[in-house]
Amino acid sequence: MHADHSLIQTIAHVLVAICFIVIGVINFYRRAEVYEEMRGFGVASPEIALPIGLTSQWLGGLLVMFDYYAGVGALILIVFTIVASFIFLRWWKIKDNPFRRIHLVVGIFTNFAVIAVLLLIVEQNGLTR
Repeated sequence: MHADHSLIQTIAHVLVAICFIVIGVINFYRRAEVYEEMRGFGVASPEIALPIGLTSQWLGGLLVMFDYYAGVGALILIVFTIVASFIFLRWWKIKDNPFRRIHLVVGIFTNFAVIAVLLLIVEQNGLTR
């Protein structure tokens, strides 16, 4: 586990993985609220989409954390992050609340940074191991 990584690379893997795993746990415990939010956004079959999202967060996070097919785990998390951003960070639909709109835009840019880290993990690890 992480034998060929520097300490900084290992810390980066663990930190990004923890973010996804912990947020997945939080969303699991508040899944009724998340279902309703997804329904409000017009997501088809949130009762199917949410378990797929939670599984993606946990599986991808664990693969990255334990450096077992970490590149595959990072790709899973990239897809998850893009899909979740389109569902929950719809800044273009906010017309009457500039404060809320800017927070959603900040969320999009934060997710760009997360995707950048995940791309580095894919580059570093490839899709094998």
